[in-house]
Amino acid sequence: MDFIAGYIACSFILVFAIILSIFAQAKVTGTFSRYSEVPSSFDMTGAELAEKLAYEKGVNINIGVCRGQLTDHYNSRTKTLNISEANYNSKSLAAHAIVAHEFGHALQDKENYAPLKIRQIVISVSNIISSLLLPIIIVGLLLEFLFFTIAGPIIIYAYVGIYAVAVIASLVTLPVEFNASSRAKKLLFDMGATSQEEVEGTGNLLNAAAMTYVASLLVSLAYFIRILFILLSVTKRD
Repeated sequence: MDFIAGYIACSFILVFAIILSIFAQAKVTGTFSRYSEVPSSFDMTGAELAEKLAYEKGVNINIGVCRGQLTDHYNSRTKTLNISEANYNSKSLAAHAIVAHEFGHALQDKENYAPLKIRQIVISVSNIISSLLLPIIIVGLLLEFLFFTIAGPIIIYAYVGIYAVAVIASLVTLPVEFNASSRAKKLLFDMGATSQEEVEGTGNLLNAAAMTYVASLLVSLAYFIRILFILLSVTKRD
């Protein structure tokens, strides 16, 4: 009975975190749609803004375009700032805020910003661990079938390891994203984006985007707590 109650409680926490994540994503999408209709005071496209920032800050990067909306990202391996189709040729306030944010990551990379390097390492470890999950499950099931051992704990241990790394990855992502947003606001302000509408619009959009990372951390943490509870319950029974 205690196990059932605990499992239900963990599941409720997970559902709440997922709902919060959905709300955060809807918020950033709505905010983007709102400010994508507001023209920036700078008469340049998102791609032109990226080129201007790269030139002024002495950052040697490639500028590319990627499909979709809100898919903008900076690739530190190829030194490429990829701008979504929605922002590449747009002169909107939203496009400029997002491009400036991604350029903030390029500046972090140039300066060897420690949290960015840590995040890259953690994500690499996470990818390796995730790739090992299926083999671990197969080995666990074979052990159970051939030697009548209990494979459950082995599989759960694997899941705990994966979600623990996921939590760490989400945690180290926060300072990276918050710092990039702070840099973006300063970059635009220094360029002359000082009107109340631009300052508020940039802040609203970047703050909404930041909330998606906070929500992602909560979801990862909720999954981790849930799987850890299952592991502790199985161990206690043994």
